[in-house]
Amino acid sequence: MTAEESAAPRVRSPKVSARIANIIADRILDGGVVEGERLPTEKDMMAEHGVARTTVREALRLLESRDLVTIKSGIGGGPVVKRPRLESLGNTMKLFLQLDGANISDVIDARLMLEPIIAREAATNVSDEQIQLMQSALDRMREDPGDYGNFQENNAEFQRGVYDAAGNPVLNILMETLWLLVRDAEPNEHPLATRLAAIEMQQDVLDALSLRDPDAAAATMSAFVTESAKYYRRRLRAIISRPVRWQM
Repeated sequence: MTAEESAAPRVRSPKVSARIANIIADRILDGGVVEGERLPTEKDMMAEHGVARTTVREALRLLESRDLVTIKSGIGGGPVVKRPRLESLGNTMKLFLQLDGANISDVIDARLMLEPIIAREAATNVSDEQIQLMQSALDRMREDPGDYGNFQENNAEFQRGVYDAAGNPVLNILMETLWLLVRDAEPNEHPLATRLAAIEMQQDVLDALSLRDPDAAAATMSAFVTESAKYYRRRLRAIISRPVRWQM
């Protein structure tokens, strides 16, 4: 062994349970097994991987902690495939935000900086189909703005449409997670006038996207999130100034 080789850091091999968990996770994430599908029995997994039951169970616990399986008890139970949700990522993000003493106002500031950038990218990459989906979401909000559930559902559909149109999966996941953190801090319904104003400002954003005008898209999105931030800081100051708290 040369001096250089002896000085090189050793890369530890993962535990057997982690290695098996990674194999199963790859099958789930690559679409080899779908949500709701049962995984093989513990006995079958023991035979496939040549390991003891305790190792299989530890692998399954690792997958469950990552929201990739759920363990159902009783007759006919066992490990069932699950798809992780962005809410889970948001809760993990809360843990780190709490460690750094962040609050929802800090999250709003991050969105103020990032949303116009996303809109600019979306104007360059948006498809006609994505424009139609976002327009349909706005139209459904207008049909019954008094229905708060309808407003929330279609407002989320519009936001996701902008993030999807930007064409970057990393930004997509990040922005939707930040958006969920702010939404989940809301204590009650927004006033009807606020909802109506939001719909019209979102329409301005969509009009700019439809023109494939990056500057206009960034400007209209900046106006929208700036107005939203003013609303939160005027009406929800006490809530958004509290430190973010992580909970199980």
